[in-house]
Amino acid sequence: MFRSASLRWPGLLPHAVHGGVLALLLVAALAIPAPGAAASLRYDWQDRFERDDRLRLQRWIDATQAGLERLVGPLDLELRVQMRRHDRAREPVPWAQTLRARPQGVRFHVDPAYPDSAFYGDWTAAHELSHLVLPYLGDGGSWFSEGFASYMQYQVLAEMGMLEPDDPMQVYRRHLDAARAGYPYGERPFARAASSLRRAGRYSVMYWGGAVYFLRVDAALRERHRTLVDVLREYLACCRRDHDRLDDLVARLDGLTGDRLFSRELQRMRSEPGFPRWPER
Repeated sequence: MFRSASLRWPGLLPHAVHGGVLALLLVAALAIPAPGAAASLRYDWQDRFERDDRLRLQRWIDATQAGLERLVGPLDLELRVQMRRHDRAREPVPWAQTLRARPQGVRFHVDPAYPDSAFYGDWTAAHELSHLVLPYLGDGGSWFSEGFASYMQYQVLAEMGMLEPDDPMQVYRRHLDAARAGYPYGERPFARAASSLRRAGRYSVMYWGGAVYFLRVDAALRERHRTLVDVLREYLACCRRDHDRLDDLVARLDGLTGDRLFSRELQRMRSEPGFPRWPER
């Protein structure tokens, strides 16, 4: 059996806006994996796909994984990529799920009728693969895990050349404004309300409220001439586990920065009234 840590539900979030003609020209180059990328991807085609569709879908996932590893370093994992067909879908990837058994990986439901540009401009693969940078934190840590993947999805797409350099913060701000407007719990601290958001099906609000944590941490690190990506590189090199408790993970990240930055921001998410405020930069 597997544990699912992330579900992509249709219509929650708009797709990333990719760079038009430039993005299309980049597709072939993006299919080349990053040198030294350590994740070993094992493909499992669970429905019938034409050979050409298999090749182009594999290039898309390989390119996304390579973009992620250029940011945070090699994952050093064997990852299974399960592919299921979803014909006549309203979008290229109507559903996906992170798999946390051994080997870990992602199950994708895809409509191969869509062109390459639609897959490369979609955020789903970047989101789901990013989950595998951090350990499985259980249901109680889902707001943290989903916030991380939501933050990372646009970092990965930007790394792949699918967003203009200044686009990620603009895209974040649009999602964050919508999430704040949809937060139904008044002054209740976000982390205390996250389980209620999940039960109520307000997934987008939970995802983007969680992403604020990582925007805050990254902004604080940049004041010290570091970035969140720098810390993630160190974490993958020394400390990644398949499963962990949220507070233990945060303590490990604190150890890499030499102070309690990650813990302080976690406490803010648990105690600050209302939907969390994000840094403007």
